[in-house]
Amino acid sequence: MTRSFVRDPASVPEAREFVRAALDEWDLSNLADTAELVASELATNAVLHARCSAYRITLSCPEQGRVRVAVIDRSRALPRASDPDDEDDHGRGLTLIDVLAERWGTDRLNWGKSVWADLVAPSEPAPPSTEVPMYGTRTAQVVYVLILAAVAGAVFLGLAAPH
Repeated sequence: MTRSFVRDPASVPEAREFVRAALDEWDLSNLADTAELVASELATNAVLHARCSAYRITLSCPEQGRVRVAVIDRSRALPRASDPDDEDDHGRGLTLIDVLAERWGTDRLNWGKSVWADLVAPSEPAPPSTEVPMYGTRTAQVVYVLILAAVAGAVFLGLAAPH
């Protein structure tokens, strides 16, 4: 999916909406928050630095559970991560993308560039075990029972103590 946006700060919320709608359509809503944030950072960079009248967001789903978010503009200037001071309002976007994305990069185009980030859906957590832990030695079993008794006693004493 692809859509072009006017290079204006007001277009960034529209870009986020576009990304969320696409991921909902692809049944990848578990990636929507991350993809929205990445698209927002990349779109903001295009608005601030591209110096052209528009930018384009392209979303692709190369395989189930993976999404590539790309922002394409006509500027040939490559993005650079910066080291902002605590008081700076800008300059953390690429660092944030580096943390959120499996990988990210920039492709030079004859007429500009594409800055992209590959996102992977989080894996489903393993269901909690319903088994009682078993310990291999008699000593380990006795220690386990003593710990349970100590915890139960502390809870009982804590609840029975006057407040």
